Amino acid sequence: MHGVSPWLSVVIPTVGRETLERTLASIYAQRESRGVEVLVVGDTFGGMTPELERARTRVVFGNCRWLEHDAGLHCVGQPQRTFGARMAKAPYVWFSQDDNIATQGSLAAIKQCIGALDKPRPLFFRFLAYWGDTIWRVPLLALGNIDADCLVFPRWIARTVEWGMRYEGDYDAAVKANELAKGDVAWCDEVISISRPRPGHLWWVTGG
Repeated sequence: MHGVSPWLSVVIPTVGRETLERTLASIYAQRESRGVEVLVVGDTFGGMTPELERARTRVVFGNCRWLEHDAGLHCVGQPQRTFGARMAKAPYVWFSQDDNIATQGSLAAIKQCIGALDKPRPLFFRFLAYWGDTIWRVPLLALGNIDADCLVFPRWIARTVEWGMRYEGDYDAAVKANELAKGDVAWCDEVISISRPRPGHLWWVTGG
C-alpha cells in the first residue's frame, strides 16, 4: 500500500473485541479497499488490557494503522472516533465499530456516491441493525434513525466534529455535520454495514 494515496479513511474504535478481525476482513475482502486507510483506535482508559494487546496483534491487514487514545473514561468509542478522524489522511472518513462488518459492495457504493457529488458534503448511508431493522427508515435526522456506521464525512468536517460523550454520540456527530454543511447533505439508499452479524452475513466466507 506504500505510495498509494488513500481515497477513504475508516475509523474503528475498539476495546479489543475478537470480532475486530472480521470487521477488518470485511473491508479488505473488497477490491476497492486498495487506497483505503483503516485507523483502529484502542480505548486505553485504564491501560492496555490483554484484549487490547491481542487486538493490536490482529491489525495486520492492508493499509491499517493502530492508534491508542485515553479519554479519561469509557464512552462507547465516541472520543476514539473524534481522535481517529483527526488523524485521518483521506478526503473522506467513514466510521465503523469493532463488532460490525462492511457489506459486500459497500466500498464501491461509497466511492460511487462520492464521485457523483458536485462538491464535498456529508453522506448518510443505511445499515442493518442487529434486531433486523434497516436504519435509516426515512431520510430524517432524528434519534434512533442514524448510527455511526451510516456516516461518511468530508475530512474537514470529520476533523471538526466532536462526537457526543453519550451513547447517542453518533446522532450528535450527525447533527453537527449537518450544521457545518448548512443542511447540504446526501442521503444514500445503500446499506453499507451490518451490526453484530450472524454467520450467514459473513459474505466473504459464505461466497455472498
